[in-house]
Amino acid sequence: MNQNTTRTASIERFIPAVAWIRAYRREWFVRDLFAGLSVCLVMIPSVIAYAQLMGLPPERGLYAALVPLIIYALFGSSRQVIVGPDIAISLLTASAIAAVAAGDSAHAANLAALTALLTGVLLLVGAPFKIGAVADFLSKPVLIGYMSGAALVLMCSQLDKLLGVSIRSRDFFPRVVELAGQLPDAHTPTLSLGVGLLIVAIVLRRLSRKIPAALIVCLLAVAVSFALGLEQKGVAVVGIVRGGLPLLALPHVSWDDFNRMLPAAFGIALLTYTEGILLARAFATKNGYEISANQELLALGVSDVAAGLFQGFVVTGSQARTTLNDNSGGKTQVASLVAAAALALFIVFFTGLMAHLPAVALAAILIYAATTLIEFQDLKRIYRYYPRSAALSALTTLGVLAVGVVPGILAGVALSLLGLLKSISHPHDAILSHVAGHGFHDMGKTEGAQTIPGLIAYRFYAPLLFCNAGHFVARVREIISASKKSPKWFLLDAQAITDIDVTAAEALHGLNQELRQKGIELKIAHANPPLRAILQRIGFADELTPDSFFDSVHHCVDTFRKTAG
Repeated sequence: MNQNTTRTASIERFIPAVAWIRAYRREWFVRDLFAGLSVCLVMIPSVIAYAQLMGLPPERGLYAALVPLIIYALFGSSRQVIVGPDIAISLLTASAIAAVAAGDSAHAANLAALTALLTGVLLLVGAPFKIGAVADFLSKPVLIGYMSGAALVLMCSQLDKLLGVSIRSRDFFPRVVELAGQLPDAHTPTLSLGVGLLIVAIVLRRLSRKIPAALIVCLLAVAVSFALGLEQKGVAVVGIVRGGLPLLALPHVSWDDFNRMLPAAFGIALLTYTEGILLARAFATKNGYEISANQELLALGVSDVAAGLFQGFVVTGSQARTTLNDNSGGKTQVASLVAAAALALFIVFFTGLMAHLPAVALAAILIYAATTLIEFQDLKRIYRYYPRSAALSALTTLGVLAVGVVPGILAGVALSLLGLLKSISHPHDAILSHVAGHGFHDMGKTEGAQTIPGLIAYRFYAPLLFCNAGHFVARVREIISASKKSPKWFLLDAQAITDIDVTAAEALHGLNQELRQKGIELKIAHANPPLRAILQRIGFADELTPDSFFDSVHHCVDTFRKTAG
């Protein structure tokens, strides 16, 4: 391999676009062109709605969508993923900046750009350290609980616009109470139009998920508004959307803003990567190719940095737009470049078309989007088959509603980790019983029993660690005390013990001494080679007699019977 080939391969690894551009086929262009134009048309009303959700000028949603389309096309390893503003991430960002911005639209825009910059930098810094593995701590119940809570928060945030009333409260429960009191003051034309548009969106989704519901809702809203003269009847409109391409600029923020937004950026970065990588993997599997998780982390990081520098906000892989791209025949990231070009033309020449769009149409789009966040089938399955996980999911939802989206997620993760710690610190254990013709097995609770007279075979279903060492010793004492006849041998079935830390090693030393004083010999079965190496290293193997290790419980029992006569 010559030097030029090596250099080209290195460039392709860093910028995957080089590879697919070299291999691009002319016959793919028509599909990519159609897919890109479809994505752009569907994207415009959605990203403006997400900007409204954050209290930003509508053009900021367009800016957030534009530059990342180009950046991801160059650096992403997926051929179908379309990046841009996403409803769940946008809601998370909105909740993070709301308290700091205090209703100041200009300040909110700077905070949104700062959050995108911080999120992108965190993703880029995390790429070499495989930070994506942290996403494993977001268990399914926590994610479902977060999504359900986020959906309710999103719906509640848009109900005042649907009713055509003014609400002061920002928190969920006070807002619900205030909204209930404002029901008699609802603006009838606004409410009627909003409910009608929401019904249309839901019906279209039930007919087919391929139908661009958001686009149809906006077109229908403008048509109905003109036909019935709703603007003259007090129905609010989006108004002027500033045209012109975004400029490169750092957000104007203080050091205090930086400190207040950094914790939220950690959570947003984690969810950004989680959503992006799951989406990329799903469509790579569907289309028969491989993606690089680390390259996706890099691509999302650069995309978010670019969004922040060009007056946008946090972006990630968009499931709706990626699905539309794939269904429209998009073959490569040329579709993203086409969407970016079409969006740039819209920003420069056609933003005036949005001026007469009823604002309630954007509220209907957001409420409709909120209904898609709730995974009803998963909720039903968890609540039916996994009661503890259901409780964790419900508590996460309650946390999101009570204390906010970001603290609610953190509370859910903390509860999940506490549950994991509890399961490790108090794992299942059992006295093994003889089953005729089948050996020795866990037959459930058999307190006070012995495997055979004079021998207790005990299985511990977890690694021996600092968090369960005390529980392990206590259980051994309980089992021996409850035994009707003092055993001569205590056999530890170690097939589920994959590791022993220093705290557990000291506990094991002490337990062996305690058993010796009682005239009980400690034996070990099913110790795998790594575990044997650990026991040898800590000196515990030398405390036992050479014949204390057995390859099976059955072998140990046979030896005991011969020894005991």
